[in-house]
Amino acid sequence: MTGWAERQARAASLLAGRSAARLAQGSGAPAAYFRMFRRFLSPLRCWDVPAWGRGLSRRQRAVLVATLHEGWDEEDTAELCGLSQAKVRALALPEKERAPLAARLREAATTPGPAPARFPKLAACLCLLGMAGMAGSAAVVPVVSSASPPLPVLPAVAAEPIRYGMRVQAELFPERIEPFASAAPSEGWLVVGTSGRRWQLPDALPETDVQVSPDGRKLAYYSLARMQVVIRDLTTGAITPVSTAFYQVRLAFSADSRYLALKQPDDVVVTDVQSGVVTRIRSDEALLGWAGDHLVMSHSYDRIKVLALDGSVITKPQATELKSYWQLAVSPNGKAIAVPSGGRVLILDHGGKVIRKVHARLPPTAEPRRIYRWEGPDDVLLYAPGYGSATVYVMDVLTGATRPVPHAPEVAASDFTIGAA
Repeated sequence: MTGWAERQARAASLLAGRSAARLAQGSGAPAAYFRMFRRFLSPLRCWDVPAWGRGLSRRQRAVLVATLHEGWDEEDTAELCGLSQAKVRALALPEKERAPLAARLREAATTPGPAPARFPKLAACLCLLGMAGMAGSAAVVPVVSSASPPLPVLPAVAAEPIRYGMRVQAELFPERIEPFASAAPSEGWLVVGTSGRRWQLPDALPETDVQVSPDGRKLAYYSLARMQVVIRDLTTGAITPVSTAFYQVRLAFSADSRYLALKQPDDVVVTDVQSGVVTRIRSDEALLGWAGDHLVMSHSYDRIKVLALDGSVITKPQATELKSYWQLAVSPNGKAIAVPSGGRVLILDHGGKVIRKVHARLPPTAEPRRIYRWEGPDDVLLYAPGYGSATVYVMDVLTGATRPVPHAPEVAASDFTIGAA
């Protein structure tokens, strides 16, 4: 085997365990080695989890193999994995834990060979391959086709509720038509069912969100085929258009999945999914979500309004502990606000006073970053990334007890939405 072929086989065994042979495709040239890491990180493919990597996300396994076993520095690892250097640093282990894991990786590699020597800078390798013009891009090495069958398109009627919508990059998505040509033509949306099964949603405009209703039975997104926002009922197959002159809109389902709010520059359009009745509320404020069957709006970090569907103001709760209003969620009765702060979750009353400091029972490296919504009077849906595989939890605000929500996407929080928890 050539030096690159040996390196590729060793890395594949560490990344994918029993799936190593399928992962280590190609000629053993530098280009095949680089493509292997991107193929491993593609959310469209499934790989075995080796014993050393159990409990770690796929991204973290890739970063640890690249840095501790393969010898790439932070800059090269960022290029190799399509991540920012800040993300690479966040996924790295503390200094005292690196040497023991590096030794464990050398023992775990199934292909014999010396500890890898330092290879040329990644950008230089790309130059030799005629790809230097792409070296600064997050898509330096494109995802290539594999023996795995392509993901099916989401059918009109789904057999299970949808848990997540997830924005990814993969070759299965066609280039976009004008005026919606994306900066990344291969970007698009997938949806993930409660069983973990995935489908592609090529009709959804990548630049805008795909919102999944809390019951997992409805989707809302800007349809490229219809050139408008649509609500898809995955139980009946019905498609309901939502009239809007804009495609960059904010969408939010109510907690009972009955209403969809669509924020335009000067108003909010609320569609009753059951009856089809449409209500327009004049407001130039940002749409944060719902509190029961009331809208939650904001125009600054600590000024929040809870509006009835006739536009009247129910309450104006304060959130003085807030760093970004996208982090919070207002309770169904509008009387409490959940806000992540300093590794804890604060429960505020409508006047902004802290009434409870909740220490979430999470893995040691997980940290509360965002409250997506309340799941009832005492539970919230929490985003808490860390070294573990789960990133989304349901937390009891009285006890701090948590349960992970399965099949959490390995993408940034801005690139996925949550439906059935």
